[in-house]
Amino acid sequence: MDFPVSAQVKAGRLTDGGRLWSDLMTMAEIGALPNGGCCRLALTDEDRQARDLFVRWCREAGCEVRIDPFGNIFATRPARSRDAAHVLVGSHLDTQPHGGRFDGVLGVLAGLETVRALNEAGIETEHAVTVVNWTNEEGVRFAPGLTGSSGFVGAIRAYDTSAVTGVGGVPFYPELHRIGYAGSSRLTDRIAGYYELHIEQGPVLERAGVSIGLVEGVQGVRWLSIALNGEDRHAGTTPARDRRDAFMAAARLAVDMRRAALALDENFRITFGRIGVEPGSVNTVPGRVTMTADLRHSDVGFLDRIEQEFEAAVAALRDSEGVDGVVTRMMDVAPVRFDPAMQETIAAAASELGIAARRLPSGAMHDASNLATVAPSAMIFVPSRGGISHNESEWTDPAQIADGCEVLARAVLSHATGAVASNSR
Repeated sequence: MDFPVSAQVKAGRLTDGGRLWSDLMTMAEIGALPNGGCCRLALTDEDRQARDLFVRWCREAGCEVRIDPFGNIFATRPARSRDAAHVLVGSHLDTQPHGGRFDGVLGVLAGLETVRALNEAGIETEHAVTVVNWTNEEGVRFAPGLTGSSGFVGAIRAYDTSAVTGVGGVPFYPELHRIGYAGSSRLTDRIAGYYELHIEQGPVLERAGVSIGLVEGVQGVRWLSIALNGEDRHAGTTPARDRRDAFMAAARLAVDMRRAALALDENFRITFGRIGVEPGSVNTVPGRVTMTADLRHSDVGFLDRIEQEFEAAVAALRDSEGVDGVVTRMMDVAPVRFDPAMQETIAAAASELGIAARRLPSGAMHDASNLATVAPSAMIFVPSRGGISHNESEWTDPAQIADGCEVLARAVLSHATGAVASNSR
């Protein structure tokens, strides 16, 4: 059909919010946790089950399913022309260890609901609409996170076993083979744009009483790994001045780096999310500590400065604590700005529905961060109750889920009919 599409969908909604909610709850049964959350770590049996269900639903919706070398799943609803560019829409099915029912999976299943709605409305599009599940977005079992989308945009080479490391030595590619999702069919078609619907994972929209977030961009994210080496000594016989205590060095480092980051900008985000202490004995002075630092800011210069301060502070620990250390960059996702034309398309869809929207940045990294480096991209947020995510109590109301999906579907439909003036790449 020809644009505008608003005349066809204005009288009623294009998507079925109840069906989407049912799909979300069905998917949540895979890896279900006692307190209502989900655990589907990347490339586990639970991840395989979720993938299998998603692929089955996509094929039932008439999609052509392809899987690339990183295990990314592409389910395509064809356009009028086989040579048409693709409008991608998606997110991820993997979760945190104590994850909720919406983080990631909402964007994937809302993309599927968009395809179903287009099918039921009998709408043909100029661009193909492809729903994507990106592999290992969360980065729990394997580092770096955003693995699948990083591979898709060329930031990681396929089959480079040194580029993706597993926690505890778990190998990425053998696990991909084990669950049956080591593919070879790359999506090489032109990309007209990428859309991602996601829960906000913060409190801004709920506090403002707004149902739709127009995401302007994503903060840069940098992960550092720090290894500190002191000396194991007896806890009862070694005086303080004779200790080379790796844990005390780590504690000093964490406090000093938080102070430095907040002095630079109070909006700087710094998190020490993982720490390992060896030998792990109650009565032994720790001789080795490994720790991670998650740095986030919208200015790459600020990220550079804090990383440099980390290196200087670790070097200074030799004199202050008698501890040697090494800082290694694990991941670096640059700050991104999303496509203005696509943001306006989302805003127009929300306005047409009479849904209040607000512009805001994303403090969390998303696969859209990577896609924005190779294609016009945009994100839509829906509220998170209490701003809570990465937690079993994560929640978004069904009506807000339905609103977000409808806004997404209308934006995707506008783009797929060639009405968005962003350039495919």
